[in-house]
Amino acid sequence: MTNWNTELFEAVAAMAERVGIDTTTPAAGPDAALWSALTEAGFTEIGIPEEQGGSGGSTADALSVLHAVTGHAALTMLLEHTVLAGRLVAECTGSPASGPATLVVAGAGCTVRDIGDGTVVDGTVTGVVHGSDAEFLVVVLPVSGADERPSIGIVATDAPGITVQRGADLLGAALDDYHFDATPVRVYESPVTTTELAERGALAYAVALTAAAGAVRDRTLRYAAERVQFGRPLATFQAVQQRLAGIAARTALMETATEAAIQDADDRSRARRTAIAAAKVVTSASAREVAAAGHQIHGAIGFTSEHSLGRSTAALWSWRDRWGSERFWSRALAGQILDEGADVWDLVTGVDAPVAAEGNS
Repeated sequence: MTNWNTELFEAVAAMAERVGIDTTTPAAGPDAALWSALTEAGFTEIGIPEEQGGSGGSTADALSVLHAVTGHAALTMLLEHTVLAGRLVAECTGSPASGPATLVVAGAGCTVRDIGDGTVVDGTVTGVVHGSDAEFLVVVLPVSGADERPSIGIVATDAPGITVQRGADLLGAALDDYHFDATPVRVYESPVTTTELAERGALAYAVALTAAAGAVRDRTLRYAAERVQFGRPLATFQAVQQRLAGIAARTALMETATEAAIQDADDRSRARRTAIAAAKVVTSASAREVAAAGHQIHGAIGFTSEHSLGRSTAALWSWRDRWGSERFWSRALAGQILDEGADVWDLVTGVDAPVAAEGNS
């Protein structure tokens, strides 16, 4: 963990072990005890500068907390609130959200209009992660281009004019659709582009996928060493060893890719964009194989709702397409080569070289 904040990671890990995590899958709801402990310690505002009302620290610090929480199979809204919504609200308003918040990107059918005594929003946003657990929705309003700076609308989840269709993902986390009908909204200009927001989301989910994969690897290795079949541990069978090696190799690749992306997390260079795209490609592409191998070695016991494996494998299945699938980010990498004239070798090595002149790439 060369690019992580080890001290923060260990503190959060100890906190999770102390409060205890119920890993029943699907979960009945978020892990409230851990969320309260994180909030009390100020960890839910890490990554937001102190002058903006946060706890200070870098993006890598916030992602270190996320890695520790996810690695312990806890279900919280840390990713949506701390890494995405809370940080963006602080950048737009000068202070973080006053309660748990989640971020959603609105489609073209979502519009804002002024009325006599304020501003309202109309339209629908879908797939709002942890919507029913949030006090505020941070809605990224439509823009014409990916590199433009959008406006955001902050909407209280109990505001008038809201109709909610409840849903959930495989983990049990809320995944809701919200319809706004003249719903009061506070609108602010965003200092970051939609492309940068997409990169933040992709990096956060790459970290979360890596942590979940690490949890699957560790549980599977432990189970294979302890489970006795035909008079000897599963881990002594060659076919099982090959599957375990595959899990370890894919997880190591995920860890390497995300650590490279974390290194330049607060930079705005092309190398940063390349590293984030590569990390999301690697983690999304590896997620299904890691989950499948973990379940294959565990057998039927791994599919029971009470077994802790399901919390991490359900996360791998649910998160691999959030903020862009491996195909989406592969196309982004290809665009750097075909549209921006980036040198392929520079992308592979992570060198932030000048864009090649036309005809010389």
